[in-house]
Amino acid sequence: MYCTKSDLKIDTGNFSLSRMKLSFLPLNRKVGSHSLKEVSFYMKNETLYEKRLDAILKKNSYSHVTTDTIYRQSFEFNPLTKKYIEVKVAFTEAGTKVDNQDKVYFMGLLRNFAPHYKALIDSNYCGPGCYYTLVNNEHKMPSKDTTNDRMIHSFNTMVHETVHHFNSGSVVLVQPDIVIHYPDLQTFRSQEFVSLVPEEAKTKIFRYSTYVSQGSKVSANLSGICGIMDEFSAYRNGTKASLDAALAAKALKNDSRTKDFLGEALPTYYACYEFRVFIAWYLEYSAKSKPELHKALMANTNFRVAFTLLEQGFLEDIKVMEKLVKENPSYQWLYDVYEKDSAFYCKELLKKQEKILSAFRIPGVTKVNYRSFLAE
Repeated sequence: MYCTKSDLKIDTGNFSLSRMKLSFLPLNRKVGSHSLKEVSFYMKNETLYEKRLDAILKKNSYSHVTTDTIYRQSFEFNPLTKKYIEVKVAFTEAGTKVDNQDKVYFMGLLRNFAPHYKALIDSNYCGPGCYYTLVNNEHKMPSKDTTNDRMIHSFNTMVHETVHHFNSGSVVLVQPDIVIHYPDLQTFRSQEFVSLVPEEAKTKIFRYSTYVSQGSKVSANLSGICGIMDEFSAYRNGTKASLDAALAAKALKNDSRTKDFLGEALPTYYACYEFRVFIAWYLEYSAKSKPELHKALMANTNFRVAFTLLEQGFLEDIKVMEKLVKENPSYQWLYDVYEKDSAFYCKELLKKQEKILSAFRIPGVTKVNYRSFLAE
């Protein structure tokens, strides 16, 4: 990883150490707009130097070991600016390109660790090659590295994007055995509720800029609350599938896979708080500025049932994740970082929005009885 205040480069490669010389050979499996270049340093007593003589004399050190947790955050975080770069996964124009090797690998993971998602993903599969990533508004195609260690770290994203493929028209996937169909809704762009957004929220809410900010070109903005719900569904299921898989791996006493899948869930769990804030802002703005649309939205019982179940389920998922974190303390620092930097602020906003969300939920709805609440 190489960062300046205006740039962030991350690449995969090979290290070699010989006679104090530490060399890095990049493999162009980059994250960001540029690959790193081959680089060498001289190492002595866990400190890096640019020149061998400096290493011998122990002067002009380049870097040293640190325990500062700021360097342990996810790749989107630049420790110099203390800000996240913007990352968004979206579909390619081809939209359905599938690498069979990728799919076979993922279907094997699902069969062994999350079998209840297997049929859904087999029929709607969207893996690497079916989507691209936006890093600070620049397209980045998926890595061509299809080794198992690389692919498993696309598990959450693969489920997320597959859910988008499934959620077409007026359909919301709550979880594989709960699918809600709702009547069409007339919507407005989410960016219109900007007048309700505190200025600091635009930088403190990690996914604000990508999804609902002025000029955002994703469905959460363009399709209003329907697009927000689609993303809420995708984030919930990507997180849930990862946690279900972690629990299955734990039951099989496969500690390595348990940690892999828990690591997949951690970067997305706090989307639960972010998208509930977005929905609350949308509802508040529509009630004040577009009363007819708000009335139609409140009359759409099935849509509200879908929200109620997604919210319940996502919060239950987070409790499962928190228990797994306690059982795997090596992840505690990462959970603490996400709580402090991303979740806490949204939780505070949600306290103020609870009355709005409470009015939107359907009282009494559960995963067991939800069908009795659905309109024909």
